Amino acid sequence: MLFLAIRQILSRPQQSILTLIGIVLGTAGYIVFSGIMLGFQAVITDQLVNSDGQIKISPKDELITERTFEDVFFQNKMVRWLSPPSGRTDNSRLTNVLGWMDKLSNDHRVVSFAPQLTKEVIFVNGKATAPARFVGVDPTIQPKVTNLSDYIVEGKLADLSRGTSLAIMGEGVLNKLGAKIGDTISVYIPGTDLIPVKVVGVLSTGNRLVDDVTVYSSLSSVQSITKSSGEVSQIIVKIKDIRSAAAIAEDFRYFSKDKVESWDEVNASILQVFRTQDIVRNSTTFTIILVVAFGIYNILNMVVNQKKKEVAILRSIGFDEKDTIQLFIFQGLFLGTLGAIIGIFVGILGCYYIDGIPIGDPKHNSKALMKTMMISWDWMIYIKGFSIAVLSASIASYIPARMASRLSPVDIIRGAT
Repeated sequence: MLFLAIRQILSRPQQSILTLIGIVLGTAGYIVFSGIMLGFQAVITDQLVNSDGQIKISPKDELITERTFEDVFFQNKMVRWLSPPSGRTDNSRLTNVLGWMDKLSNDHRVVSFAPQLTKEVIFVNGKATAPARFVGVDPTIQPKVTNLSDYIVEGKLADLSRGTSLAIMGEGVLNKLGAKIGDTISVYIPGTDLIPVKVVGVLSTGNRLVDDVTVYSSLSSVQSITKSSGEVSQIIVKIKDIRSAAAIAEDFRYFSKDKVESWDEVNASILQVFRTQDIVRNSTTFTIILVVAFGIYNILNMVVNQKKKEVAILRSIGFDEKDTIQLFIFQGLFLGTLGAIIGIFVGILGCYYIDGIPIGDPKHNSKALMKTMMISWDWMIYIKGFSIAVLSASIASYIPARMASRLSPVDIIRGAT
């Protein structure tokens, strides 16, 4: 059976080669396209998951309504407001820091957690000023929760432990102030004198929303400089399974009235873009495979019409309908399997060529998050590519195979005469 299938394929080399090229290009296109798209998503997801807490616990902002003041001024009396109160209360403190730490320490789903204090201040260097977020972290615990250390291009996060009033400044903030590592700048808080801070490190994440407005220091230094002794404005949590972040965050919300958000809830809009990309990728793949499948169908359909006499002879010597279907499906499977294997190798070569291609600035001075093309080498891409090619070839060959199996040897011979 297999011998007959291969012989029929080789008997029409031009058509078989064109079909094979279509399968190869379709499979290679799927692998390269998926590698690029998933590589991009992996970089962005890594930035979202590891650069900040996978679960963030922060004070909850409350809207001010009429119910906010019920029984405050006139207890047990009906109050009619001429102008109903409105607005929002901005809290800067967690309601139960010690309770949160005790709960997180005893939760087996939690890998580690780190307290933070964020204050809005103005940094001053001579006549230059730069408003920024002054973030206090624990230099020993922070690396267990985030990959902040990976983005410190000069100095080390551990340097913040060497003393007080030391800071690692975002590259953008440093440029605005015209300062450099080793300089002493000042922190200005309304109502207080200028407080000196020494620059011991430079942060460069490639994200200007971070680099231009963020300065890190030790938690105790920020609490001391901003007169916020013992205050913690946020706890960031790293968990064992990031896929269960939303469920764990939902569980934590019952513990206190603080705001608890998982990384995927905070970045829902970005993940929505990823889902849109997946739909585009799958639609493109489906279109490619559909074209390939039509190619296989047309060629096998022509073969059935051209090989009617041969089919009649095979039926006369004992081939039944099942054998005839198998003969043509073998041809589709052979072309699909061979084309998928070659397509995977072509796709891998394409991915190797694209991986690492510089994006934008050829001198590598770009501060963008992605400086080179990133390719995903997830083995599931190749399994899916192979399966899609073979499956589409099988389905496309079944229809002409079914048609061939219904041919009657007597009718074919009568038609030939």
